[in-house]
Amino acid sequence: MKAFIFKILLFATVIFLVDFFAGIVLDKLYKNAQSGVALQENYIFNETKEDVLIFGSSRAAFHYIPGIISKETGYSVYNVGREGTGIYFHNVLLLATLDRYKPKVVVLDLDFRDIYNRTGNFSTDVYKELLPYYGKFNIELDSIITPNFYDAIFCQSNLYKYNKKFFNVISGLFPKAKDNFIGYRPFTGEWDKTPKKLPPEKLVVGDKLLQTIGEFINRAKQNDIKIIIALSPSYKQLPQEFYDYTNKLSNTYQVEVLNHYKDSTFLNNSAYFYDEEHLNNKGAELYSKKISKEINAILNNIK
Repeated sequence: MKAFIFKILLFATVIFLVDFFAGIVLDKLYKNAQSGVALQENYIFNETKEDVLIFGSSRAAFHYIPGIISKETGYSVYNVGREGTGIYFHNVLLLATLDRYKPKVVVLDLDFRDIYNRTGNFSTDVYKELLPYYGKFNIELDSIITPNFYDAIFCQSNLYKYNKKFFNVISGLFPKAKDNFIGYRPFTGEWDKTPKKLPPEKLVVGDKLLQTIGEFINRAKQNDIKIIIALSPSYKQLPQEFYDYTNKLSNTYQVEVLNHYKDSTFLNNSAYFYDEEHLNNKGAELYSKKISKEINAILNNIK
């Protein structure tokens, strides 16, 4: 019996040590990533210090050129847009940012996926991707990314927290050609106006999504951060209710909305697009010049 108990204790000790040291190694590798998601996320969660932060999905990442906006406004700018993520991700990112400092301005590029229920990382599934940040910022952030009581228990394991990040950690070890310019990622090439071959969509408004947008806006306001919502150009057709909800957000929270979703300057020239939802570098340059003037006008009105 004693021998059996000893083996159990020895096994538990080995598991604990493996998990403990794996956490140290994985954390160090993640923070020292040379490329990819790990490099990007480490900066936006731990190192931003700029006056203006651009939040949003890939449409933020590929549409806003910080250098152009900075030149117009006189503020330092970083694009924290993250491909394949929506408001759930960015609400947590804002929480993490405020744990370190308060930017002067936050621009949220609102994606239709921020209003209509989606799957994958546009849903609350994205919280599993954020578990490496458990215990590193504040209690509110921890409670959001561990919505179930057992999540916090599992997060005592480093291997569990990094379960979704192993590929990012490994791929981040290898330097790649630079494709990230102060957070902006350029798309090259022109759209041939071939629509995406996707099954018909059933768009269902998500109450929790709308609630999270409200939390994001209120969190910025409570910290005296100027919040601006932007709708960047797209060929994707959306029902009128999308714009109704956008207007409702503007009226409810008293925030400016810069709506260029169906801006004819862009929609009349497909050469500005990489695909039906994303501008290419040429389009992003024009859009950034246009939106930066509007942002600057708003900021000048509150100075």
